[in-house]
Amino acid sequence: MANSRNSTPPSKALSEATERFERALEAILARVVVSGADAIAVAFSGGLDSSVLLHHAAAACRRHGRALFAFHVHHGLSPNADAWLSHCAGEAARLGVDFAAERVELKGRAATGTEQAARLARYRALGELCRRHRVRLLLTAHHQDDQAETVLLQMLRGAGLPGLGGMGELHDSHALLGADVLLGRPLLDCTRGELERAAQDLGIDPVVDESNADTRYRRNALRHEVLPVIERHFPGSAATLSRSSRHWQSAQRLLDDLAAMDEARCAKGDALRIDQLKTLSVERIDNLLRHWLAGQGAEWPPSAAQLAQLRHQVLQARPEAHPSLALCGLLLQRHGGLVVAVPPLRDTPPRHEVRVAWRGESEIAVPEWQGSLLFDIEARRGICPLRLRASVLLLRPRAGGERLKPNLQRPSRTLKNLFQECALPAQQRPWLPLAFLDEKLVFAAGLGMDSREADMEGGVRLGWRSAA
Repeated sequence: MANSRNSTPPSKALSEATERFERALEAILARVVVSGADAIAVAFSGGLDSSVLLHHAAAACRRHGRALFAFHVHHGLSPNADAWLSHCAGEAARLGVDFAAERVELKGRAATGTEQAARLARYRALGELCRRHRVRLLLTAHHQDDQAETVLLQMLRGAGLPGLGGMGELHDSHALLGADVLLGRPLLDCTRGELERAAQDLGIDPVVDESNADTRYRRNALRHEVLPVIERHFPGSAATLSRSSRHWQSAQRLLDDLAAMDEARCAKGDALRIDQLKTLSVERIDNLLRHWLAGQGAEWPPSAAQLAQLRHQVLQARPEAHPSLALCGLLLQRHGGLVVAVPPLRDTPPRHEVRVAWRGESEIAVPEWQGSLLFDIEARRGICPLRLRASVLLLRPRAGGERLKPNLQRPSRTLKNLFQECALPAQQRPWLPLAFLDEKLVFAAGLGMDSREADMEGGVRLGWRSAA
């Protein structure tokens, strides 16, 4: 592979491209809270686009004394993936850039397709790398042609304004990266041709992903078979589509402002009040739901059909019903006149007993049950601390027929009746363990303690926090 360092003076085109990159990067940095001492990172696949981005970013960071990382995600889909990893590590070392990589396994390919599964895994891995290395701003190499492809794909899918707006220069709430990581795209005004010329001037010899030529993937088909025809009849179409995307982004910002006002009116904590939602028009309900779902961590925007399903199944359900709907990587539920969003519980709850020994901690994580057992040592009444230390708490699933006495003044009742009374969604109940001490049920997650077993003044009171 060619050495990217040479003594040839940069061409005029390369100098102009470098200046344009620095202006775009400065504009991004001016909009985020990133101090001069903070590191930034480049998502580095080793391909032409990200290689040019890494060279520009490395030069800019050297001039300004800013730390830079190159993050690489190894999907393992190609037989060349190991060679790409080695190439990326070598390129980063030659540029004096810190390098880190993450290997991922694709899950859910049958449901979402390989392309989407790879995208989800890549962004999640990049987000984890950013948190691990305390990087707040991640740069990607999306350019003007990518923007044109994205806009056309969204149009062909029948997307609304959020999709038609394409990609912004700065994304400060990317659901897959995590709320604490910002995404910047300083090459959005550069064409693919400009990046190819820059790579040639820089002496870059990038890796070539053979899957990029596979026109079974929609984006590749658009890139290789559709856009060349459009460009032949409508020269400069990529720039025109990018300009349209900025108009749509402007319109979307107005809708976001409206959604924020509607959310302030309808919100109760992190949930939405159904009675207030029903006072809005269907269009404003859908606009608010898109905005709210993004804030709740939805992994992708809902389609119009999904929003209609949400309105019908959850918002318009009978008051006594407690429906739930899996949507955009979230589980949406209705209870108590509210619609709430929680991460979906994965796999199945354990069917075996889990032993927990208390030694004075305020919280003990129980990963088997996807939650933590809490210990309030300043409760007015609870379990004798000496008894709790001398024995072991046994966490078990419900077997049926268990009874709990939450109030000393009332008779014991079955867990089923207590769960129904407190309107706890049925989907959550299997993930709420029962705690036994000396073979007596002392605590049921989601319901509380048995008053007969928590009668000591100044005792320890148990609680439960779900990790979902």
